[in-house]
Amino acid sequence: MDLEDDDFLDAIDEDDLYEEIYKLKIYLEEKSMIIDTVTFQLSEREKHNGKLECEIVGLRKDIEKTKALNLRFAKGFETLDEIIKVQRSPLIKTGLGYSKEASQE
Repeated sequence: MDLEDDDFLDAIDEDDLYEEIYKLKIYLEEKSMIIDTVTFQLSEREKHNGKLECEIVGLRKDIEKTKALNLRFAKGFETLDEIIKVQRSPLIKTGLGYSKEASQE
């Protein structure tokens, strides 16, 4: 049952072929729109991630500054606690940033 080329072309319905081509064209356009949408969403996410990374870097810097201030506060607290423990006179301010000579003047 070999079909000749002419028989094959006669067996194909042109309307069905055009309809199938039209459906494929619509399908391709829909896929293209989906790809464009996903690409746009991806670029927006990348921008958002970039902003968040900058914010994280800024917050880490703030944390480091806060750690330094907390360390100074803790050291000062220890110094004041030590002064209270030895019950020094309030006029003796050594250890609080004053030199011994300046406090005696």
